Amino acid sequence: MTFADVTNDTRLPAGSDGMVMPRSMIAETVTVPVASNWRSLSGAPLTDEVIRLRLVGRKDEPVVVALGGISAEAEVAVQDDGWWAGLAGPGRAIDTDRNLVVGATLPPTNPGAPLHLCPEDFAQLLHLALRHAEIERIDVLIGASFGGMVAQSMARLYPEMISHLVIIGAAHRPSPSAMAVRQVQREILALTEGTNREGEGVALARKLAMTTYRSSESWDDEFRENPTEEVSGFLHQEGEAFAHGFSSGRYATLSAAIDAHDEDPRNIKVPTTVIATDTDKVAPLSLMNEFAARLPKLERYEVIRSTYGHDAFLAETAAVGAVLKSVLND
Repeated sequence: MTFADVTNDTRLPAGSDGMVMPRSMIAETVTVPVASNWRSLSGAPLTDEVIRLRLVGRKDEPVVVALGGISAEAEVAVQDDGWWAGLAGPGRAIDTDRNLVVGATLPPTNPGAPLHLCPEDFAQLLHLALRHAEIERIDVLIGASFGGMVAQSMARLYPEMISHLVIIGAAHRPSPSAMAVRQVQREILALTEGTNREGEGVALARKLAMTTYRSSESWDDEFRENPTEEVSGFLHQEGEAFAHGFSSGRYATLSAAIDAHDEDPRNIKVPTTVIATDTDKVAPLSLMNEFAARLPKLERYEVIRSTYGHDAFLAETAAVGAVLKSVLND
């Protein structure tokens, strides 16, 4: 065993819109400490770290694991005001009335310095945490952005565990242009690391990232009235909000893990649905085409036309939801 004891916190919270979950449903948090003898592929330990799973829905129904970007937490569904509340919840595309929806907060939660981790490390940790939560089978594993990289590693390592894989906005390797932006971000973080300005460094690095998540058309449409003040205000709000919950070390660790992503699609033997966006700068369409073409069990490849770019998996709920519904109801 590589994990210590599991603690459960079961409750039935009201959702963001005041709904109260019926008693036949569960809302359970499973916190799994990482054992002291765990080591990453690079040999790095995770000291005093945990993986937190959030299970919402019906326990005896199909299991849907949803992994998002680096800022996504274990709370996925609307009942928890989760990061995918527009798509996960009662009657939504990822229906918690008909499925058990599982999200994850992956380590490191607050490292003092950047760690050398890769998506395969996170896949191994997630696998161990799911097993400790007594989840032996995943009916649909959905990974978007960084979560899509982890999901690819999961599917390669544990194909017998997963019935269907859905990858959104994550190719088999990072694009050089996106790597360049992340390199500058980490240099910003390094300039303020260990100082009383770490929060400013995190906020500034996040602001830079935000400029790449949407297309030029989206920026032009949203900030056309008073672009100077509106853009500045938007970036300030996003940067400060992100810095409130992210340490410099965690940000640098996850950023470097994205750049370490390298999967051969031919080794992913799970039936797979791929969703790409035509304006995505982070996972460009050319790379997504290459990824999909090399999958041995590609079942569906959907290209969404959207001005939201990489953020389409969050913003285009109708288009993304239609594909997810077809997978989940198949």
